[in-house]
Formats: sequence, C-alpha cells, structure tokens
Amino acid sequence: MMRMGCLKRYNHVVSCISKNICMFLTAIFIFTLIPGIGTAEEGIEEPQTAIYKAKVVEIKDTIEEEFQEGNMKVITQIASLRILNKDLKGKIVEVENTLMGNPAHDINLEPEVVVAVHMEKYEGEEPVFYVSSYERINYIFQIIGIFLVLLILFGGWKGFKSIVSLGITVFLVLYVMIPLLLKGTNPILLAVGVCGVSTIATMLIIAGWNRKAVSAIIGTVGGITAGGMIAYIYSVVARLTGLGTEDAQMLMFIPQKVAFNFQGLLFAGILIGALGAAMDVSISIASALTELVSKDEEIPFGQLFKHGMNIGKDIMGTMSNTLILAYTGGALSMIMLFAAYQTSWHEVLNFDFVATEIIRSVAGSIGLLFAIPITALSFALLHQRFR
Repeated sequence: MMRMGCLKRYNHVVSCISKNICMFLTAIFIFTLIPGIGTAEEGIEEPQTAIYKAKVVEIKDTIEEEFQEGNMKVITQIASLRILNKDLKGKIVEVENTLMGNPAHDINLEPEVVVAVHMEKYEGEEPVFYVSSYERINYIFQIIGIFLVLLILFGGWKGFKSIVSLGITVFLVLYVMIPLLLKGTNPILLAVGVCGVSTIATMLIIAGWNRKAVSAIIGTVGGITAGGMIAYIYSVVARLTGLGTEDAQMLMFIPQKVAFNFQGLLFAGILIGALGAAMDVSISIASALTELVSKDEEIPFGQLFKHGMNIGKDIMGTMSNTLILAYTGGALSMIMLFAAYQTSWHEVLNFDFVATEIIRSVAGSIGLLFAIPITALSFALLHQRFR
C-alpha cells in the first residue's frame, strides 16, 4: 500500500509538471506573436523585396576591366536568367554580375547553373534583379532528409521520437528564443528557460515518465546552468564584451534598436552550445543505471551513486573533447592565420574574441562535468525514494 501511495504521488507530481510545461510553452508561443519592436522610419520608402530561384540561360556578354592600382581585374557578366519559382515562374530577366577576383564572394555564372536571385522594386519603378548566391537549399534539404531517414532506419520508433524532440528544440530556438531576444528579453533567463523546456520535452519524449528521464533532466539542467554561471562570472572578471565577432557587433545596428546585454547573449550561446552534449551525458548515465537497477532492485544508494560516477568518468574525457574540438574546428582558419603571421600567444590569448571562445569551450566542458554527479545523485535519490 505504501508503494502504491508513493507511485500515485509521483504520478500526480509528474502530471502537474507536464501541465505547467504545456502552459509555459503556450504562453511563450502567444507572446512571440506580439509584433516586434522597431518599424521603418517615416518618410523613407521601403522597397518590395523577394528571393527567387533562377537558372542561367546564357551569358550575353563579358566585360573585363583592369585597374593598375592594386593590380586588380574586374569582370562583369551580363546574363539572362529564367525564374523557376513563385509568381514570376518562367520569366526571363537580365542581370549584371561582377567578379572581383575574391573567391569568397564571387559567383561565377555559367549556363544551366542555378542561383538565388534577389529582387528589389520601388513603387512606380521597374524591378531590379541581382544574383545573391548559388542555390544550395536543395542540397541542404537532401542531406537533412538522408539524416532523418537514417535516424528512423537505425533507431526505429526511438529514432522517430528523436526527430520529434529535435523539431521541438528547433522550434524553441527559432520561433521562441530568437524573437524574444529581438524584443529585448533578458537573455540569461530566456536561455535557462528554453534549455529547461527543451530538455524536459526531449527526455520525456525519448525516455517517458520514469526515473531515468527525471534524473537526466535534473542532471542536464543543473550541469549547463553551473557551466553557464561560471562562464558568466569569468566573462565579467575578464572584461569580455560579448562583441568579439562581427556578427555580434552588427547587432548594435539592427532596425529594432534593442539595447542588448551582450554578456548575457554570450551566456545564452554557451548554454545552447552545451545543451546537446549535456543531454547526451545525462541520459547515458541514467540509462546505464536503469539497466543496473533492473537486475538488482535492492542495490544500496551509495553503491548506485558510485556506479553512476564510474560510468560518468568513462564518458567525461570524450565529451569534454567533443565541445573543445567543436569550437576549435570552427576557429581553425583563425588559428592558422595567427600561426602564419607568428603572432605571440600572449597577444593572441588577450584578444577579446579568442578569450571568449576559450571561456565558452571550457565552461561548456565544466557544465558536462557537473552533469555527471548531479545525474548520478538524482537517480540514486529517486531510486531510493520510489523503489
């Protein structure tokens, strides 16, 4: 009878938590529908814009100009393109495409190549078209499709549930977190909330209502919060601005004119970046401990916690490497640039953006380390309480 009473109380608590989560998600979703801050300035006409997919029909002319200053050659391509989608499907348009000799920005047009075309049209004037990039969306969707098919093929029903949880996380980041940040919401509280909701939704979908899911949720949220707070403290004492990258600096000039807390945005980025790895660590430990207690329900609290820590130690090294190598891979070109110009390490480490990336990667790894004992302890406590 006592066991049945505990199970009833446990199910009641879980039910209350799920209802609160649903209410929280609904409230956030409604809030995101509120119009954003900032509108076009009065008296300034905004052009009508659109992006089209187009195929190069022919290159009508190629004009080459050489400039002695800087020993530079500029090539201008006059090309005819056929629009492939939307309201202008089948329409032939003419564009001028300039090649400056910079492979990072040049888009070399050739017949049959598919490109993205940007259209601008002011009231009472003819629309102007120009090539903005190669058309890559089809290939992106193809590789995403391959990933989803393999996820279901190898994971079966669990793979399908993984896709659902992934969709929830993407929705929370793109349609909840980003719009609220652009409205000036506190990035620290928002990041903690989004990470918490994403973790709860993912674990409940993947593992169900049980000790494994609850302990993994506690471990993930506790770990990334601890790592994030350490990162925030050190970003303050190290006087990091959060403006180490050009993207962050450009946020100061967006039309919404939001006074961002850039150190808070740094904290939010660390939490989001470490969330996936932290969930991986927590659910791995919780799953292994679940298998242990299925073999021996009477395993003592201390021994169960010790097993969880031993499992975590094996995961610890590779997961820490995962975050650090991911950030290092993203900064590989920058590291090569410093090495090529033989910049001293003392000078390099004092750069704002370098120090930011180091603190980001190390703090994320610290969050993973905290997730291990928190998950093991919470699972042992839950098992002891509801055994």
